Amino acid sequence: MLNHGLDVVKITPHVHPTNHRNAVRDVGSGVQIVQVSVFHRATHTDAGMEFGQLVQHFVHIDVDKVVEHEPKTAFFIVFAQQHHFPPKIGIVQEGLTQENVPRLRLGLVCWRETNHRDLKVPSFVVMKTRTLGHPLFTPGWGQVVLSILVVLGLGCQMADHDSPKNWPAELLQDSNSTPTWEEAVAMAQRLADQDHRVSLHRLGKSDIGRPIHALVLLAEEDRSRDEEGSHAVQKRLEAQGGGKVTVLVNNAIHPGEPCGVNASFALIQDWLALPDGPQNPLNAANWVFIPQYNVGGASRRNCCTRANQNGPESYGFRGNAANLDLNRDFVKMDSRNAEVFVDLFHAVNPDVFVDTHTSNGADYPYTMTLITTQPDKAGPVMGPFLREVVEPALYQGMAQEGWPMVPYVYSKGETPEAGVVGFLETPRYSTGFTTLWGTLGFTTEAHMLKPFADRVKATKSFLQVLSDWLLTSGPEVLSMRKEEARRVADARELEVRWTLAQDQRDSVEFTGYASQRMWSTVTQGTRLRYDTSQTWTKRIPFDNRYVPSATERVPTFWVLPQAWRRAVAKLQANGVNMTPLPRDTVMLLEVSRIESFQSANRPYEGHHPLTIDSVSRSVQPVQLYRGDWQIPSGQNAKRYLAEVLSPKAHDALLVWNFFDSALQQKEHFSGYVFEDTAEDLLQGDEALRMRYAAAQTVHPEWKDNPRLALRWLYEASPHYEATDNRYPVYASP
Repeated sequence: MLNHGLDVVKITPHVHPTNHRNAVRDVGSGVQIVQVSVFHRATHTDAGMEFGQLVQHFVHIDVDKVVEHEPKTAFFIVFAQQHHFPPKIGIVQEGLTQENVPRLRLGLVCWRETNHRDLKVPSFVVMKTRTLGHPLFTPGWGQVVLSILVVLGLGCQMADHDSPKNWPAELLQDSNSTPTWEEAVAMAQRLADQDHRVSLHRLGKSDIGRPIHALVLLAEEDRSRDEEGSHAVQKRLEAQGGGKVTVLVNNAIHPGEPCGVNASFALIQDWLALPDGPQNPLNAANWVFIPQYNVGGASRRNCCTRANQNGPESYGFRGNAANLDLNRDFVKMDSRNAEVFVDLFHAVNPDVFVDTHTSNGADYPYTMTLITTQPDKAGPVMGPFLREVVEPALYQGMAQEGWPMVPYVYSKGETPEAGVVGFLETPRYSTGFTTLWGTLGFTTEAHMLKPFADRVKATKSFLQVLSDWLLTSGPEVLSMRKEEARRVADARELEVRWTLAQDQRDSVEFTGYASQRMWSTVTQGTRLRYDTSQTWTKRIPFDNRYVPSATERVPTFWVLPQAWRRAVAKLQANGVNMTPLPRDTVMLLEVSRIESFQSANRPYEGHHPLTIDSVSRSVQPVQLYRGDWQIPSGQNAKRYLAEVLSPKAHDALLVWNFFDSALQQKEHFSGYVFEDTAEDLLQGDEALRMRYAAAQTVHPEWKDNPRLALRWLYEASPHYEATDNRYPVYASP
């Protein structure tokens, strides 16, 4: 216990306080509450500081202040967690004892790291302090804050173990722990410092303000490795020359699923220790790793939000700082993370992309399942290559490594025994997005109930199996991508929507656990239970054939008015070639009208996505203005453009509410006035009169609701606005 001339109390909480920032409850009247919510973890630099330096360093920490009732007594709360150990709370109040400590929920303060995994973290120390005057903001307040930060510094400084200097491969693979964001960055930096085949590049900032990094592994050393940004990664790759496959690996898009973080770092350490030669993985492929993509989610460290998951001891949170699921954000790009990823993706132009995850759902013996870019959706070039060449090699390789693998289990029924359905990863998902540029995509899904160490090893084995396959098949991948690019370039039509085929069924050999329904003592109903001591093996239905349900003609060009600047920005972020019109003009263009649609009742990832039911098209003159954008289809982004600009596509920008204001009528009519107008229109227009008579026979309900008849006449009149429900993306006829 640390004292340093101050009275100290130690308190163990009864509730896990992680991620709760805003509350101190049931303190009682007459108590001034000061919540210290310092979101800082000590770094390796901090660990080397003298006491006085630490104090100065911590002065910059933000402090939240909450005042209740008439302030008489100062009440300080500090929460600390060290490495992966349980959290501790330190509390100080004049006269406070452990027996009368109120229930507390508070935020993260100081996180010290340790080389000694088995040491227990000491309780954080806090001091007994003096009564403060009112109001809170007095000169004495600053002294008290500094004092408690001094204690904070002491508590971290005087711990009897140091920050970890290293995460060796053995620790990464065999422990029930995963690096924090700071640890991952420090580890990546050490690797880059130790081996000039490795470089670490700061990319753009995440939504939490901290940078996303790219760790680049190449066969050739490069001493100009300190540049920042995606262009630096591109420069390094270009310096290697052509002829090699490039692989991009994304980790911790869901930070609660961190097996890829451990696996990647363990694998890199193994590779760097290998002798140079034809079998060295770096001689066959360039590798780019994102150590931790969802930095904001990684910073929301906790033990328990993955309620169904078996380890690790602590991990990040699924949502980012804005509570977005980043694996739904690749088209709409609401997050800064997505902007960074898209920039890196186009700079790297990977031939293969891997996104590492942990599964949810049914229980079964397999540690690893796999989502391959859906072959039918991938198209007639990439699809057969995936289904007939790549998948058999990867599945065989994983079996040989001792990690037999099956497709990601999305069960048709309650258990896999009823059959499984292939996952359709549309462009909102990472692999669905990367496929738009002809990149082979894989999502590893290690099983949530298997020990964390096993999930890490299985993920590492998948990356190793992929690397081994690329040693011999890399040229085939490059050739396939060139053929796919030619196919898309020559295409006059492109599929933009798919549905599961009802008359085409595959099967897959599957080993599952016996299951039964039994009485629940919790709900007093029935529950599902798997018996892991009993397995079955048989071929089960595997529905993984998809057929196009919407196909779009590819125009020579699209036109996107500059007014829709949010949509313009997304295209520009993806490197789309766009030319501004030099002058105001009227063009004869194909115009789509959204005849009917539905909007989601509840928010989904920050939007109310639309379901487009019916679209009509016609060729019309369209007024355009200087600066409106003309977008040629003859470019590398052709398939991307088709799928984000088509109103029928799964993840069109229209679906994600980028054009919602176009779907709202702006002018209306008053019935009692328009009755006279309609009468004049019918008397003066014989063709309209005949159309109206025909419509009356088709709509007998008008007799009971004359307003509907009047509405029909209004829409048929020149008074009705021509732009109502008109989709503001136009195509060359």
